[in-house]
Amino acid sequence: MELWQAEIDGSSIHLAVEGSCGGTSLGIQLARQAIDAGGRVLWASPELPDGTRFSQIFTGIDLVASSRFHAMNLVGNVDQAIESLLHTAKVLPGVSLVVLDDYCPNSGQMPSDVIKAVNGLISNANWTTLLISKGGESMGDMPLTARGKNKLKTDTIWLLTRPSSDSKRILWIGEEQVDLILKEEGFMN
Repeated sequence: MELWQAEIDGSSIHLAVEGSCGGTSLGIQLARQAIDAGGRVLWASPELPDGTRFSQIFTGIDLVASSRFHAMNLVGNVDQAIESLLHTAKVLPGVSLVVLDDYCPNSGQMPSDVIKAVNGLISNANWTTLLISKGGESMGDMPLTARGKNKLKTDTIWLLTRPSSDSKRILWIGEEQVDLILKEEGFMN
């Protein structure tokens, strides 16, 4: 078993998750992957990722490399926060991943100002953008739906589900099902 790796290719990814299934952990794992490849990561969220979980996934990264992880507080006016994030991403050298974690309310429709700000970020990006939010109840064949999927202009929709109470997870990338196991050091396949 090895750590699962995704392509960090300049695309935009809308990751919808079931509650408490590891969406932030997946984002941290992609951040580590980007830093291992020599890139810089900007992380914006109302709260910093859990320190214990962060250190488990980032274990073994040297101090100089880990300094390429930059966290920003995503609170207040969403337009201003995302504008600041966009400015920072353009000023810092070598940004390869921008993560917006928990950037919208956990239920209901996404507010129009959030959609507009996120689409502005995506349209100005030359890095991979990862949007992490709670998914909604699906009326179709998939186990959940990405809220705002028809309004956000992302390249790909991922769905992360927890089919049972153990460490197994299923990541849907479009129609493709990826079976994963969540361990201390991250998602394995």
